[in-house]
Amino acid sequence: MSSSLRAAGGIGAAVLAGAALTMAQAPARAAAKKVVFVPCSAPALAAAITAANVTPTTIRLSADCTYDITTPAVIGSTALPPITGNVTMIGGPSTALRRDPNIAVARILQVNAGGRLDLEGVFVLNGIADGAGGGGILNNGSLVLRQDTLSGNTGPNGGAVSNGATANALISRTVISSNSTTGSGGGVINLGSLTVSGSRLTGNTSGIDGGGIATVSGATHLIQSTIDRNVATGTGGGIYNVATTTLSRTLVELNRAVNVGGGGGIRNVAPGVVTLSVSSVRNNTPDNCSPPNTISGCVH
Repeated sequence: MSSSLRAAGGIGAAVLAGAALTMAQAPARAAAKKVVFVPCSAPALAAAITAANVTPTTIRLSADCTYDITTPAVIGSTALPPITGNVTMIGGPSTALRRDPNIAVARILQVNAGGRLDLEGVFVLNGIADGAGGGGILNNGSLVLRQDTLSGNTGPNGGAVSNGATANALISRTVISSNSTTGSGGGVINLGSLTVSGSRLTGNTSGIDGGGIATVSGATHLIQSTIDRNVATGTGGGIYNVATTTLSRTLVELNRAVNVGGGGGIRNVAPGVVTLSVSSVRNNTPDNCSPPNTISGCVH
């Protein structure tokens, strides 16, 4: 095994691995924007997002602040106003967006078709999605996550992130952990175009398929990332694929599928295609890849 794979096996090491991305793999960077500074106030942040939807804006969030949303922007749906414009939000250190436990249902962020969100240095916590999925973030436009942590989110599909059929997302140097879903994609469900680079999906659970990530249409590219310790009640403890998934210098280990023969590491359903390049799928339960001999380079 290469030294890069050994490093990827360490706790959080994949998060530190910065993969070089081509412009084709990531949404184009936005032009220069207006900059606003938002105090540690959820209503002030909601107002800033509403204004940024009209004028492209970089929102600088307060450090050491939890924006605790007690009044959702869309009742029964989304905590903060949906992104319809060109918005960047930068936090840190220790900046969090969190659903207040007293709100029954509210995902944290939603990007509508035609909208773009760049989120950097932010914790996205405790979101609960409605029928559309994506407890942390529902993306139907363009989404870039850099150095974020998404944890404790839940929904019917895509506990942390749901990436829609016409959507484009890049997840870079980000941790997606301890999220859950009653359906598929405990960490992430992808129906569009998704690149995950230098990131870690760990400890997520799904009620059906894809404890870590489920690709049900479109294409998912995993680069220098770690998919570990995820659980699927159905199949595909680490990864569930019915479309196209490629792994480059990526480690899939210690995941579990409850269904016997269900692909503890990866479950591929025809006509789906999974391609491994300098990657390792190992020590998953009850098997590494399912069906046997359908993923080149993966030992059952």
